[in-house]
Amino acid sequence: MKPKLIYFYPNEASYVTKDLKILGEKYSILKLCVQPSKKWRLPFLMVYQKLICLWHFRAKYIVCQFAGYHSLMPVIIGNILGIKTVIILGGSDCASFPEINYGNYRKKLLGWFTAKSIENAKILSPVHEKMIGYDYEYENFSNERQGYSAFTKPTDALVKVIYNGFYTNVFKITGQKREKNFVAIAAYNRDAVYYLKGIDLLEKAALNFPETTFTVVGVSPQFLNKLRPSNLIFVPFVSAGELVEILNQHYFYCQLSISEGFPNALCEAMLCGCIPVVSNVCSMPDIVGNTGFVLQKRNEELLFEIIEDLLQRTDLELLTVASRNRVVENYSFEARRDELLKLLN
Repeated sequence: MKPKLIYFYPNEASYVTKDLKILGEKYSILKLCVQPSKKWRLPFLMVYQKLICLWHFRAKYIVCQFAGYHSLMPVIIGNILGIKTVIILGGSDCASFPEINYGNYRKKLLGWFTAKSIENAKILSPVHEKMIGYDYEYENFSNERQGYSAFTKPTDALVKVIYNGFYTNVFKITGQKREKNFVAIAAYNRDAVYYLKGIDLLEKAALNFPETTFTVVGVSPQFLNKLRPSNLIFVPFVSAGELVEILNQHYFYCQLSISEGFPNALCEAMLCGCIPVVSNVCSMPDIVGNTGFVLQKRNEELLFEIIEDLLQRTDLELLTVASRNRVVENYSFEARRDELLKLLN
């Protein structure tokens, strides 16, 4: 019989599905989705979490995807019961940007829950080294130091960085004809995303390069008809198969976010052969390495220089292959699988 593992997570996402697949190889998983957006439910869910942990007191691990409201009760009860507690850290739980209303630590109560979860967990597994700490230089914000160590007390937890992993056989180069155009993926479902994900910079680029198209995939219906340049194209959410097709029609992929953890969309685009243009934020410069281009500061003129350079290059096919190989060699699903199972051994 497989040992039991209790898994708490805040929302359905591809990285959750992949980790559950990995952990299911060795553990019998009891999973519970705790949606932090429905705050009125939190007291009841915390009681339910406590009961779940007490009922399954023989579990070997309690794993929380991200730190936040949903992670503190499992960590506390797990420690009392002698169950090993693990938090996978991956984004807003390691950031504070009050200027754009992003990051757990911008809110006093959420920041407290996040910090106490991290400080009391026995194992921390950030998806990148910069989730621990790094100097933020992309935009002129008040918190120049980001990463959980900037907002929490020192911890004696075992800290093991394990990168996100991607299905290299799903997102792939299909051989379609590419155009010298730009594509971005962003869940544009609220006004703040326009600035947070750098879509406003793409609009300025579209005005400056009228012969080039800039496509944003993942736009919610209420924003599809937003007034914009004709070469700034909005596309709603699409299936994985359709996304692979769209990515293979473009040479360039843009991720100009003000804050990111370890973006899935960037790696999936690179696997499809897109040449990345990313902001100088958290993991992204390290992900692209020498296969992409980094916007060091949030400055439209600097972005225009990068775009101008890309449109004139003659080695795009080589860069396309290098972009895919970068993810295949460093961020495969198999690599994450091996490291995660080794950690929870």
